[in-house]
Amino acid sequence: MSASPAPRTVSRRQMLRLLGLGGATALLAAVSSSALAAPTRSAGFIVAADDTPTPTPGKVTATSQLQPFVPSDSVGSKPDLPARIAWANTSDAEFFLAITNSIQLAAQDRGLDFITAIANDDSAKNIEQINTFLQRGIAALCIQPLDANAQKPLMQQAIDQGIAVMSLVTPPSTVQAVADQYKVGYTQGLAAAKWITENLNGQAKVHYFNIDTIEVLIARHKGVLDGVKTAGPGVEIVSDVNAGKITNEAGFNTMNTVLQAHPDVNVILGGDTLCLGALAALEAAGKANDKIYISGIDGDKEALNKVRQGGPYKASFAFAYPMMGYAWGQFAADWLEGKTIPQVMQFNAIELNSGETIDAFQASMDDVRNTWKSASTYFTMLGSISYDTRQNFIDFSA
Repeated sequence: MSASPAPRTVSRRQMLRLLGLGGATALLAAVSSSALAAPTRSAGFIVAADDTPTPTPGKVTATSQLQPFVPSDSVGSKPDLPARIAWANTSDAEFFLAITNSIQLAAQDRGLDFITAIANDDSAKNIEQINTFLQRGIAALCIQPLDANAQKPLMQQAIDQGIAVMSLVTPPSTVQAVADQYKVGYTQGLAAAKWITENLNGQAKVHYFNIDTIEVLIARHKGVLDGVKTAGPGVEIVSDVNAGKITNEAGFNTMNTVLQAHPDVNVILGGDTLCLGALAALEAAGKANDKIYISGIDGDKEALNKVRQGGPYKASFAFAYPMMGYAWGQFAADWLEGKTIPQVMQFNAIELNSGETIDAFQASMDDVRNTWKSASTYFTMLGSISYDTRQNFIDFSA
């Protein structure tokens, strides 16, 4: 079963969740599942061959990959900037307020002043607030995409002033949080393959909700299919469609259509919103049972409730958003001390497949101060940059 590309009907907030706070096309092209492509100026990575960024502004040295970030106590030049971190928040949604709380906690732990403002999705107000931060004086600016074209000159201005810019996608930035979409998809597919092997004797008819109209999620699509096919030749992809909208209703309607053509489908994969709609369709058709495997991506509250209940919804894959905020605060303090910080924070997808794993994950996100000790569980950190090498920033449009 196939479908023609559907219109891109996704909000900015949905986009952030779908991408695991990644999604800059140029960066995701460079950050592959196996290795990072050799940086060039067009790729936006400016690093030296020995993993020590060159202090020469704009100098590009090609490498085969960015090396894993290795923390160091070595200290270089320190910026003459106020010990203050700013968060240019755009929404008072719970998701963003959790990030706010984590940045503030790290700032407290490291003796930094923390300031923030909420623009309520108003681009002009957002720009005004960023300008106010810069005029007041800061050492680090945390920012998320709202209006990339309007934000970019201010972000560049901050970098030129020696400020560490920590971004959720929008270039230019000192540190960028991203998701390796192929790896995210492969992780989901591999978990499904394990369940198929253990519970269905390797025989499965799979439906996948693709979101290929969002270009960077094509890599996730490929990862999911590659992962689930590791269960062997008994895996058949019977349906691979775009539901048109990312809503429970679209998932419900699409699943009803799939069930008419493939009543024996027993594995359903995609994002949580669509998969929750698919579960409702199975329940309405009297087909929801323990021999059905559904998993989603995002760690949605309702999806986690379904995982707790048992039944077809076996797992949701979540991202450590609060930990990202805490990391930003820590990196801001390190920046002020002249230490190196990573250029890329790559989210790892965390499988939540039981009440116990959900409880453990939520407890970790509620206690980011202690969870920070095992940050490598939640992120793969790459590259290296410091105040001395601040001109080696990420800039996809360069």
